[in-house]
Amino acid sequence: MSVPAFTSYLGIEVERMDNGEAVATLRLAPHHRNLRGVVHGGVISALLDTALGAAVVSAIPKEWWCATTSLAVQFLEGRSDGLLRARGSVLRRGGRVAFAGGEVRDEAGRLVAAAQGSWHLWPHHPGQPEGSGPSSPWVVGKNTGERLRVGKILAVGRNYAEHNKEMGNRPDAPPVVFLKPASAIVHDGGAVRVPPGVGEVHHEVELVVVVGKEGRAIAEADALQHVLGYAVGLDMTLRDVQAEAKRKGEPWSIAKGFDTSAPVSAVVPRDEIGDGSGLTITLDVNGVRRQEGNTSAMLHPVAALVASVSRFVTLERGDLLFTGTPSGVGPVAPGDVLEARIEKIGTLRVVVGSD
Repeated sequence: MSVPAFTSYLGIEVERMDNGEAVATLRLAPHHRNLRGVVHGGVISALLDTALGAAVVSAIPKEWWCATTSLAVQFLEGRSDGLLRARGSVLRRGGRVAFAGGEVRDEAGRLVAAAQGSWHLWPHHPGQPEGSGPSSPWVVGKNTGERLRVGKILAVGRNYAEHNKEMGNRPDAPPVVFLKPASAIVHDGGAVRVPPGVGEVHHEVELVVVVGKEGRAIAEADALQHVLGYAVGLDMTLRDVQAEAKRKGEPWSIAKGFDTSAPVSAVVPRDEIGDGSGLTITLDVNGVRRQEGNTSAMLHPVAALVASVSRFVTLERGDLLFTGTPSGVGPVAPGDVLEARIEKIGTLRVVVGSD
């Protein structure tokens, strides 16, 4: 953690900060004492502010910012020398504010001071308007409002046997991985803008994995530790453009990566969902059921996909992994309303428009 100049002048060091917990230390020196020969209250306050602030920083996404808004300190014992150790922990955190508490003890374990405080949180640089700069494009946490900047969008094709058959492939055809640009993101309630003159546009409802921890060549046994959460997604596809590219043996990036081709719902934490299996997945178009399946039918489950993709591409926090679609894909037209659902995760609703 980078500490302010005043804190550096005092000699405060952050020993540890992880998952809402932090420890900061200070070796007392003559310039820390007041006229009575004991450590100045302002020094104790700075030590506690550092420990509690570090705890808050460790509990928010890396791209977020925070600032102390209040700090109440109770002084219990005076000390003039030795090592002081402050421990801080996040007590509660919302979308815009965090509360933390902590204490300072001396080398003998005696309590010197205790504190509680509050911190204002920004999901973007305070000097930038929300929704601009590094916070966009983004996905949002369900119920928390936390924004996570999207990095790469990777997508897997041919991961459901019935869909493989309807597309003319072997049921056990090997999966294919392709990329979409971040500009393909659309949020719940948004619109898919279809370019003119492209022929049929198809819907494909999918479970989306949101990466929370960087990794490369991840072991399948460890893969879920790199998953932040899950979302409902749509892999909108320019089917005629894709078919023509396949016929010519050319890449079909445009067919999958046009602007607004990747609608994504709010993100639900992995802890609430598990490994992503056993979830009913559906898509309705104008209230009529088009797709229905279960994520347990995936030929390659989430952990296997994360491990496989990470052999070739480093996965980073904020990357999205679309995991394939069940059977029932079909065309949509301007004015259509698409409503995708995945059990335990939620609903994604978008409309189809035209450029």
